[in-house]
Amino acid sequence: MHSLEKEQFRVVIVGAGVSGLVLAHALELANIDFVLLEKGMRREYLQVLYDELPDKSKFLTGKRVKNVVDNEEEAYVELDDGSVERGDLIVGCDGVHSTVRKAMWEIANQTIPNFITPQEKESIAPQQEGIGINDMVFLCNKGYTFQFLTQPDKIYFMIHHKLPEPVRWPNRIRYSEKDAEELAAKFADHPIGDSLVFGDLWRNRIRGHLISLEEGVLEHFFFGRTVLIGDAAHKVTPNAAMGGASAMEDSIALANTIHKLSQQQTLRPTDYLTAKNPPYNNNNNNKMKPSKRDVALALQSYQNERKPRLQKIHDESAFVTRLQSYDTWFLYLLMRWVLPWIGLAPIVHNVSKLGAGGPRLEYVDVEEESGTIPWVHPMPRSKGVVAPTA
Repeated sequence: MHSLEKEQFRVVIVGAGVSGLVLAHALELANIDFVLLEKGMRREYLQVLYDELPDKSKFLTGKRVKNVVDNEEEAYVELDDGSVERGDLIVGCDGVHSTVRKAMWEIANQTIPNFITPQEKESIAPQQEGIGINDMVFLCNKGYTFQFLTQPDKIYFMIHHKLPEPVRWPNRIRYSEKDAEELAAKFADHPIGDSLVFGDLWRNRIRGHLISLEEGVLEHFFFGRTVLIGDAAHKVTPNAAMGGASAMEDSIALANTIHKLSQQQTLRPTDYLTAKNPPYNNNNNNKMKPSKRDVALALQSYQNERKPRLQKIHDESAFVTRLQSYDTWFLYLLMRWVLPWIGLAPIVHNVSKLGAGGPRLEYVDVEEESGTIPWVHPMPRSKGVVAPTA
């Protein structure tokens, strides 16, 4: 059953990271109402995404989620300042330590006992046993890897260091500044160039932190009217540089799903699952808003679409991380002897093919550019909204 409502379908986005900001832009293009909640401050690389938001009144800062409520007619988040944001769908974009995910798990298990198992809750966990200008450089060692991204005025560096033993949910590793200093001292004398050691970089850093790097893919991305995207649902190690891209893909795929869902009042409840070109009707007067069952069916199709690809991205990233840190004798021989002989072209080709399989925004026309590897899902033509160009 559908309830007759005059209000527009509304999405509450929790978290203004890559996935949250990209989803906001995609929903704006679809003329779907949303609010974007962020508890902290934005990083520099997110500033461009924020600056290009057409309506910044929908971006609310200093908003920390205290509770999530999900019922038949709507879902809403209660914030620590006493305010409430209501919508038809809650999207958790609040990272690997997601508050929305925790609330969703509680709702799911209260509704269906043991729906979210302890094994699933442990499936995203930190890794365990197991230099010029404009360059990306890796220095591989047994159990740890240096990664440098150099620019004319800055050097971004990471050390991926293997943990001595597994760490599982609900445990969470928290490191202090002292911990960071002690680990940096361990690597201080390690050469990273002809006349440079790591200690030189560390002493001249603008900032530096020691954090845990989780990895894993959840079994369930949604429950009821709440869905998780980005690091809240899946986490990859950074060696293959696929984390941000996979989060943006989530935003695009979910925006497509929400757009179909918001248009389905002219279809039967399940037709949007197979409809390639649902009728586009931006007149929201007296719209039949999707029921909770309709929302769940839509989110199931989103999960079915995304999980196989995200698992593949996770596995590729995990392999690269372990390859570069010589995790086994086989990987050591492969990294030190085989790859220098055959070159990196096969790996670059495979990574490019994986990237070419990402989703497209189905209701927006743009000028498409393609390289030597064509897109698996080329952009649509003459369908829906035309994206503005600079």
